[in-house]
Amino acid sequence: MSKLNGDILYYIFNDLYYSINRKDKQSLHSCLLVNKLWCEVMIPILYGDNSIKFLKDKSTIGANFKKQKLTFNYIRFCKYLDDIYYIFSNRSSLLKEEIYKLFISECSSIKSLCMDMLDYPIYQYPGVNISLSNLYELDCNIKEQNFYHELAQICRSIEKIRILIHEHDELDGLVELIEKHKQIKYICISESGENKIIAQALEKHANSIILFSIAVRTSFLYFLFPKLINLQFLKIYDGPLIHSRSNKLFNNMINESYYDLQILELKYVSLDVVINIIQNTNGNLLKVYITFADDRNQTTKYNQAIHKYCLNIKYVTVYLNTYETLEELENIFIKCHHLEEIDIDGDIFNIYKFLSSIKSAPLTLNKILLPCRYFDDESIKLFSARSKKTLHFDYHDRREMHKFIKYYKIIGSY
Repeated sequence: MSKLNGDILYYIFNDLYYSINRKDKQSLHSCLLVNKLWCEVMIPILYGDNSIKFLKDKSTIGANFKKQKLTFNYIRFCKYLDDIYYIFSNRSSLLKEEIYKLFISECSSIKSLCMDMLDYPIYQYPGVNISLSNLYELDCNIKEQNFYHELAQICRSIEKIRILIHEHDELDGLVELIEKHKQIKYICISESGENKIIAQALEKHANSIILFSIAVRTSFLYFLFPKLINLQFLKIYDGPLIHSRSNKLFNNMINESYYDLQILELKYVSLDVVINIIQNTNGNLLKVYITFADDRNQTTKYNQAIHKYCLNIKYVTVYLNTYETLEELENIFIKCHHLEEIDIDGDIFNIYKFLSSIKSAPLTLNKILLPCRYFDDESIKLFSARSKKTLHFDYHDRREMHKFIKYYKIIGSY
């Protein structure tokens, strides 16, 4: 490998860096000591993703301001500036602006910005056309629309966008930014009022959106859902309106097919709606997380939908309220061979039948989350004797948690 040129080495090390876990990444630091070429190749890779803290620890910012000669221009390798505000939060506004100017002028390819930077005219800083040309994600939480207008002239590569919408907001600059991009894949929206021009701008990216997360209080985005044909992650939460079966948002979802959907997270929703969505997937669901479900008389049908349409599921919320639902839980254990974690919600009428059903669980299951109120000393000992699974208890009262742990001398984390 010593005869390979720098470009080839970069692609090899870069692929290796992103294919191994965080702990193993530390071992790559030894590559810095092989020779000068390897060191020059590895520095941008090792410090590109997590370089802000390193810069502060090594006083590199101060060295740049003092024009001191460094072995590498470490600032140039910074890509993710999300944490820069917290590191320099105690600085004056004027000094922070100079620091932001330094990063904009020196960084070669910034992927994300901290929210504090949006309060400064960074689009006017020297080098912005280069440093922000590959911006990947953006938090759109400021009302100054000229910022988005200027950014729209520079950026064309944003794929992840988070939007905060208030009622009566004028968002013409943000709309321009969204419309000028090639394909936005990840959309997170928190809204407290309708804004149809945002919905129309997002419609352009309907085919490319793979993640849609929305905290919804209205249903103005309802017409978008039938067009999200490549959706993989859907999260809808908050808002008292969305649990209604008559709500336009869900009425436009229940009859649509989401063949690529892998993760479904819903809050305040009827189980009848969840069942319809699950039935219209292609068996690719890996996670179904439901909280504050309405219409609990559908729990049996919901559990049946899980073991019929979600054979590849790894994480699932299961509702129990009768002996019949305990039988369906056992069917989930038997048919869902890839199950890793299960969240039990509802009432367990027979704790010993529940413990008996765990014997049917796949070997992959390693975590069971359920309320502690159903367990006593005997049932805990029985579970420990029969299963190597880990119980995680759900507590609504912290005093109840400490009392339970102290009484049964449970050792572990919570």
